Amino acid sequence: MKKQLKKITDITINDLLNKEVIMPSIYFEKFNKNARTLDIDIKDSSFGKELNKLLIEDFNSIERYMNTIEKNASIIKEAVEGTQTALLNKDIDTLTDIYSQISKLEKEVIHLNKQLFVDDLTSSNNRKWIYNKFLNKEALFKRNGVCVLIDIVDFDYIDSEYGTLLANNLIIFINNFIKKNLKEEKIDFKVARFFDNQFLIFIEEKKEKEVSNLIFNIKQLLRNTTLKSKAGLAIRADYKYSISKYKESEESKEIFEQLFQVLKEE
Repeated sequence: MKKQLKKITDITINDLLNKEVIMPSIYFEKFNKNARTLDIDIKDSSFGKELNKLLIEDFNSIERYMNTIEKNASIIKEAVEGTQTALLNKDIDTLTDIYSQISKLEKEVIHLNKQLFVDDLTSSNNRKWIYNKFLNKEALFKRNGVCVLIDIVDFDYIDSEYGTLLANNLIIFINNFIKKNLKEEKIDFKVARFFDNQFLIFIEEKKEKEVSNLIFNIKQLLRNTTLKSKAGLAIRADYKYSISKYKESEESKEIFEQLFQVLKEE
């Protein structure tokens, strides 16, 4: 059920990308329409139970996150106070203990960030990372660069025909393949999984033509690659991509709309 809800959400967000303002009524209207398209009855009691379960999980996750922040804030406060006293008293043992606490805190913060901003399946950045880390608070680009949208055209068919496990393995393979090839080219890049079957790649300090040639080559390599499951199934997926320059302080919404529009027109 969570997978179905995510799919409806992704489709709905994609539908509303071109909206300047998204009112709750518009969102739910689109959400309901997309749910019906996927043959999901949102009024069904079992759907309601599953939805309530997911909401409770989300609230529990938020509560755990807030408790961790509160705990860490308390640790920092105590560490600062302890450091001041230890420095005055030249207490090396206490300073060593405080350093150990700070190191542990750093690991917890990294873990929290991973939970929030990293895609569970691919370990790449997720959509939250784009809007909370890569862009500024107004969803504007922080620097100049080139953005690439890569779409796995037949992902839904592979998912329904061969199962989620094979479809997920395809996503993992593509993610790793893109990263490996860009690293080999010594490209400074960031990858984020935007929707189930779509990745956004952000590349700085490169010309659009240069990036386009590189991505075209990666696309051709992917097209010519056959994946085989343990059961002997052979899968060769199809891909599309679109590319656009972006400038510092430019609205990300406009760039993303352009990228999706190009895919629709192909």
